[in-house]
Amino acid sequence: MMERKKAKLSEKTSDRLYEMIVDEHRYVPGSKLPNENELSGELGVSRTTLREAISFLAAQGVLEIRRGKGTFVAESLPAEGLDLTALAGVRSRVRAKDLFEMRLIFEPATVALACQRASDEELRLIRRKAERVEEIAAAGGDWPLADQEFHWAIIKASHNEYMRRLYPIINSAVNEILQISQNRQQMQDIALRDNRLILEFLLRRDEAGARYAMSIHMKHLINTL
Repeated sequence: MMERKKAKLSEKTSDRLYEMIVDEHRYVPGSKLPNENELSGELGVSRTTLREAISFLAAQGVLEIRRGKGTFVAESLPAEGLDLTALAGVRSRVRAKDLFEMRLIFEPATVALACQRASDEELRLIRRKAERVEEIAAAGGDWPLADQEFHWAIIKASHNEYMRRLYPIINSAVNEILQISQNRQQMQDIALRDNRLILEFLLRRDEAGARYAMSIHMKHLINTL
């Protein structure tokens, strides 16, 4: 049992390191990671757990261990699949609808999984993210970024590794489309209204309701594009 717990902790640590490198860009390709003491302290794990996480990411081609020099982010990170930002760059309304149709396929299923799998703390975090969208929109700030963080929190709470890895790729394309959209105010109104409904079902762990609310949200956005 202890070995399994240790394994799970090293897996979580490797996931967190992966996020810091690929999703958050804390460490760019070719850069050196902090020393073991500093990094294990930041991650709140033992050096043994950290070493296991680093070994796993090295095997995946994300990190390189250079004897006597330290651990470095690979110069060329493994491809994660289709680069959807290229589609966003076309600035085509048809392509934008294609992207949101893709979200329509997988995000309703993701929020349903989050209803099943989210911890109470993760649900509290999702609620805080939804409230943050409201606050930033009211202040005239960058609500699309806050909205993406709300959806990202739901994705993470689904505890599905491939959905977690897919979302940042899709998110880059969504962000570019929102920057050129002529209907940002209308999309803001839709996001605020729909987010409240999604959150309501999610907090009740109502899978069918959450799935339906997310589907309606994506269809609203598609119709607005």
